[in-house]
Amino acid sequence: AMLKASAPADALSLNSANSAAAAGLRVVRSYERSADGAALVLRFNLTNGGRSPVEVGAVGLAMPESPGHPPAGIESVVWNDAHVGGAHGWVEFVRVVGDEATLLVTPADRISSPLEAWRPMMEDLGGGDAYEWVVASAAWAAEWANNTQWPHLAMSDSLKQQYPPFATDPETPWPTTDGKRAMPRLAASGGGAARPWVDPTTLLLRPGETSSIALRLQLAEAGPRTRDAALAKMGSAVLRAVPGYVLSPHLPGTLFVQPPAGATVSTARADPPSGADTATLDATLRAPLPSGFVPVRLTAAGYGEARLRVAFSDGSEALAHYYVLPPFERQVAALGAHLADVAWLPREYPDPFGRSASVMPWDRSICPYSGEPCGHVLNDARAYDAGLSDDAGGGNPLCLAAKVRAAPTAHEASRVDEYIRWTLYGVKPDTASPPLKSLQIREEEVAAGEADAESVDGVRMTMFYYNCSGPKGAPPCSDASSGHFAWRYSEADKCHKPFGGPTWCMTETMANATYRGFNYPHQISSYWAMYHVARHTTLPTARDWHWYLYRAGKTALKLGTSNVGFMDGTVAREVLAALLVEGEAGNTTLAAIGAQLRGQMQRRQQRWAVTPHPYGSEFGFDTTGQEEVVVWNLYFGNETAAKLTVDHVLSYMRSSPTWPYHGGARSWGDVGNNGKYLATFGTGVQDRGQMHYRAGLNMIPLIEWYRRHPEEGAFLLEVAMGAMAGQLVNIDPATGATSMMYHASPHMRAFDPHSGDYGLGFFGNALETGAYYVVDAALGPLCFLCVATPQEGGGGGGGGVAIEPRDAYRISAYLEPLGLYVQSECGRFSRLVYDGRQSVQVEFEAGSAQLCAVQRLKLTKQALQRPGTGFAVRGAPLVRGAYESASLTMLVTFSLEGAAAAPVAAA
Repeated sequence: AMLKASAPADALSLNSANSAAAAGLRVVRSYERSADGAALVLRFNLTNGGRSPVEVGAVGLAMPESPGHPPAGIESVVWNDAHVGGAHGWVEFVRVVGDEATLLVTPADRISSPLEAWRPMMEDLGGGDAYEWVVASAAWAAEWANNTQWPHLAMSDSLKQQYPPFATDPETPWPTTDGKRAMPRLAASGGGAARPWVDPTTLLLRPGETSSIALRLQLAEAGPRTRDAALAKMGSAVLRAVPGYVLSPHLPGTLFVQPPAGATVSTARADPPSGADTATLDATLRAPLPSGFVPVRLTAAGYGEARLRVAFSDGSEALAHYYVLPPFERQVAALGAHLADVAWLPREYPDPFGRSASVMPWDRSICPYSGEPCGHVLNDARAYDAGLSDDAGGGNPLCLAAKVRAAPTAHEASRVDEYIRWTLYGVKPDTASPPLKSLQIREEEVAAGEADAESVDGVRMTMFYYNCSGPKGAPPCSDASSGHFAWRYSEADKCHKPFGGPTWCMTETMANATYRGFNYPHQISSYWAMYHVARHTTLPTARDWHWYLYRAGKTALKLGTSNVGFMDGTVAREVLAALLVEGEAGNTTLAAIGAQLRGQMQRRQQRWAVTPHPYGSEFGFDTTGQEEVVVWNLYFGNETAAKLTVDHVLSYMRSSPTWPYHGGARSWGDVGNNGKYLATFGTGVQDRGQMHYRAGLNMIPLIEWYRRHPEEGAFLLEVAMGAMAGQLVNIDPATGATSMMYHASPHMRAFDPHSGDYGLGFFGNALETGAYYVVDAALGPLCFLCVATPQEGGGGGGGGVAIEPRDAYRISAYLEPLGLYVQSECGRFSRLVYDGRQSVQVEFEAGSAQLCAVQRLKLTKQALQRPGTGFAVRGAPLVRGAYESASLTMLVTFSLEGAAAAPVAAA
C-alpha cells in the first residue's frame, strides 16, 4: 500500500510511505475465505496506534498483471482493466489465450474499499507495469490536476540538458515528440485530469481506530462473457448500456441497472457539468423488467464527459461514465470537411518530396508562438509519419477514403481522386523536385525502365526521407539537404536521440523499399472507395469504375500470402467481393485478378487455422492482426478457428461502464510512433492509450461474429458498439481534427493532439457502423444506434416495429430476430418497418435520389440460428448482388417456414 497524506491542524501529516511507522500506523495483511466460500478476500487493516488523528491522503493496493509480454509464455499471460466505479467498481483480469479465464476483483466492503482511482505505479518497481486499486486518492488527485504524479513532479535535468528548449519553464515533466517544448498543463481548464473519475477522498483515522480495506477475488464461470453474472453473484451492481456510453442529443440511451442483491434502485441523476465540459444527462427511471434490470432512460445535451450516479436502497451508489457528442452524422461531416479542406495539402503547394494533393498529418494543439493549431506535420524524425505511408502517414488519406466510401460528397470524392492522380499513382513535375516519385510504383515506370517488373504496384515505405551519412544510413543526418534538393529538416537533431530509432529517420534507399505489407491496405482503400463512388453513385470521377477496381485488385495482390494479419486487411475482402461480382457479370480481367487474390487469401487462412496464436505483426505479438485472422477464417468457413481468435480478442476488448474502456482496446507504444505527448517518458511505465485504432480494428471481428451468432447474446455487440461510437469521440466537433488516442492515465485523461494513425480505426467505424435492432432475453427489444417505435397491424395480426437509424451513415441495418443484414450500396435509410411476420419495408431518404440513379440494396442472411429464408425485394431486379430500384421504398419479403419470429415490439 502507498500512503501519502495531508492533515488538519490537529492531525499528523505524512510526507511519504516511510513515515507511516513514525506516525504510529500499523498495517496488517490477511487472506480469508469469503463467507459463502466462493471467493478469496484480501484484507488490509490500518490501525492508528498513535496519540493524534492521522489523515491519509492516498491509500492503494497493487494490482499487477502477469510478468512478461507475449508471445513468450503467452498461455500464462494475464491482462487487467478496471471500471473506476467507486463502491461498485471492479478490476477484471483475463488470461490472454486458452480458456480466457477471468478473475474479478470487487470491494468486499463498499464503504471502506471503493475503487476510487486506477493509478499507474510510477515508482521504481523494476520490470513491468503495475496499476493500483486506490481507495483514497486526494493526495494523488492534487498532483494529477497539474498533469503530474510523484515521483515525476518536474522535468528531469537530464532531459533538459538533452533538449535545451525543455529547460525554459516547462509546465509539466513530459516531453513532446517534436522536441521543442514540454507538454502544456492540459488540466488547467478544470477538466480531464483535474476531474478524476470518482471524487477524491482522504482516510481519517482517530487514535486507536482501525480501517479495514478488503477486496473480494472470484473467478467468472466461463470467461469474459460471464463477467456480469459473476459480478451479480459477488454482490455488485451490473450495468448494461444501449447503445453504449457515448450518446448525442439525437440519440437517446438506456442504462439497464441490476441492483445488488437485496437492494432496489432509489434514484438516478447526473452530475452538473464541470470545467470545459457542457454535457448533461436527463435521467428517468422506468419500471423494473421481469429479469430484475431497471431501465434508466437518458437524454443527452451539450458536449463532453458526464457522470451518472445510480443510488440504491442499501446506501451504495454505482457510477457510469458517459461522453456526449453532437449528432454522429454531424461529427463525421466535420471530419470530412477537416480532411478535405484543412488537413489537405493543396496540389499547388511546392513540396519537393511530392506530398501535395494529399491529407497530411495534423497537430491540433495550439502552438504558443502563433496561438493557432500547429497544423500540418511536414517534418518529423519519424519519416513515415510525414511520408504518407505506414500507419500515421497512410492513415490520413485512408481516413478520407473511408469517409467517402460510407458518406460520399462530390467535393470529398474529388479530393480522393486528386490524391490518386497526383500522389499515390502520379507525379507533379511543376511542384515537386527530381527525382519525381509517386507513392506507388506505377506500370509506366516499368515501361520507361525506371523500375523493375517485380516492384510494380509496390507501395513505398515513405515519400519523406533523410540524407544521413553514417554507416547503413545511420546519423548524422543533414538538416539542410535531401541529397537532391534543399530542405530544412527541423527534426534532424532527434535522429540519434531517445525519441527515435536508427530507422526512423529513413534514408532514400529505405524510403523506396516496398516489402512492408502493412503499408498496402491503407492505399487500397482509396481505390476501393472511388470504385464505389464511380460504380454506384452519380458523382463525377476522374476515371471509370473499372480502373479503380483494377488498381485495387492489383495492389491487393501485393499482400501476397503473408503469415501475419494486416491492419485494415478487411479491405482486401471487400475488394475480392467486388472483383468476383464484376467477374460474374462478365469482366474476365477482374475475374482473373479475383481468382488469384482468393487463392492467396485462402493460403493465409489455411496457415492461420493450424497455427496456435497467429497474432504476430512486425513484433512477435500484437493486437492488430486478429482482424484479418477472423475475417478470412469466417470467409472460408472455418468458424472454429475464428471463434478461438474472437474469444482471445475479448481479453483486451472489454465491456465497461467507463466510456474509454468500453470497447476501447489498449495501446502499447503507439504514442511514441504516432503521437505527440510522451506522458510517461522516463518512468518505465507504458503510456496507457484507449480508443486508439486498435479499438476500431478489433471491433470488426466482434461485430461480424455477433451478426452470425446472435444466439450467444448481445455481449459482443455491446463491446463492438463501444468501439464504434468511441472512435467518433477522437474527433474534435469544433474543427473536425482527429486524435490518435485518448491518454487514459489519471494524470492525463486527455486526447493526444496528433492525428497519427487514427484513420485505421475510423476505417472500421465507417465499414461496420449501422442500426441494430435486437430482442434480448433479459432486456427485451433494443435499438443500437437507432430508435424503435411499435407499429400496429403487422402481418398475421401481430405488431411490428419501425426502426429509424441514428448512426452517422444510415446505410446498414441488422435485424437480429431474422439474422438479416441489410446494406445500401447507394441511398440512405430513413427507416425500416418490420411487420413481425413476412416483410421489411425499407424507406430511403428523399436526398438519395440526388446521389443515386437507382437505390441498391444488399440482403444477407447471416445468422443460421434465426428464422427466415428467401429474402428478396418485391419487383426489383437483382443486379451484381444487389436489388435495384428507382423507388425510394423497397419491400423485402421472405418466408418463416412455419416458425414464429422473435418478439418485435419496441419498448
